[in-house]
Amino acid sequence: MRPTPAEIVEGLQYNLRADLIPELQTRWGKRIAGNMLWALEHLKKRLEEEHALAVEENADLRDVLAAAAAARAGDAGLGEALAAVDLAPGEAREWPAAEELTAENARLRAAVDAIVEAFPAEREGAAEDLWREILGYVARQTERDGKLIEINPG
Repeated sequence: MRPTPAEIVEGLQYNLRADLIPELQTRWGKRIAGNMLWALEHLKKRLEEEHALAVEENADLRDVLAAAAAARAGDAGLGEALAAVDLAPGEAREWPAAEELTAENARLRAAVDAIVEAFPAEREGAAEDLWREILGYVARQTERDGKLIEINPG
C-alpha cells in the first residue's frame, strides 16, 4: 500500500527540513524541530524492524519459560520457589498483529520477572543453568533493543 509508513515519515521529515525549520525564528523552535526530526527517524527505524525483533523476543522468552519448567521439574528447591509462577509458554503465532504481539510480550516478561523475583538465593545444578539462561535472555534483549536505538540518526 502506498504511501508506506516509511514514506509518510520521510515526507514529514522533508517538510520539517525544507519548509518549517527555515521559517522558525528562535533557537528554541529550531531545537524542538530538530528533536522532532530525530523522533521521526527513530520511528521510521522502529516501523522497519520492531515487529520482527518483537517476534524474536517472544520466542526467546518462551525458551526461558521452557527452561524454567524443565528446571522446576528437576530441582525440588527450584520447584518449590517457582511453584506459584505460571510457566505456560502460550501459543506462538508466525506473524501476530502488533497489539497481540505487545500483549503477549507483556505476559511473557511478567512471567520471567516472577521467576527472577522467586529465584532462590542458592543456585546449584538446574537452578544455576536456568539463571544462565535468564542472563542470556537479558543479553540478547539488550542487543535487540540496541538495534532500535540511535543516539544521532542520519
